Amino acid sequence: MNDLIKIGKTLKAHGLEGELKMAVEEQYLEDFLQVRILFIEERGQPVPYFINNVRGGQLLVSLEGVINRTQAEKIAKKNILIRKEDLIPEEEKVMEVSGLEYAACIGFLMTDKEAGELGVIEDILDYPQQEMAIIRKGNKEIMIPLIDAFIREINDKDKRIFVELPEGLLNL
Repeated sequence: MNDLIKIGKTLKAHGLEGELKMAVEEQYLEDFLQVRILFIEERGQPVPYFINNVRGGQLLVSLEGVINRTQAEKIAKKNILIRKEDLIPEEEKVMEVSGLEYAACIGFLMTDKEAGELGVIEDILDYPQQEMAIIRKGNKEIMIPLIDAFIREINDKDKRIFVELPEGLLNL
């Protein structure tokens, strides 16, 4: 495992054909887009997967041998690793990535000062005015604006984001 480096996480299955949404750390995005093989950590061990296709701004990835939703769900919410030797030397990188400021908060538990635990951030979407956190409560999808005025603390260690939302925002 010493020759592997964690670059992100698989998020959730997408569709019925075995695609997965993936979140890749911004500094590794160009590396990820050029590799043919990645590793997904399963039960603490890296398992190799060949990449068939990557599409969309949300990184929808099709992996060889993962052909249906059930198989994709088995490798959801796992660490993504690539070989250190596959990293592009910094001076050779050409992509200018201006990714989402809060993309690293996917998977964090959002807690409001008044309402308490709101749920886990499933996705971050980019809107013209600000980024929006997507949280699911039961069958309902809640969109919460990620702006400095609402965010009180982001705790990377505990994977929690603490907010103070205006009264009535959660009722929209």
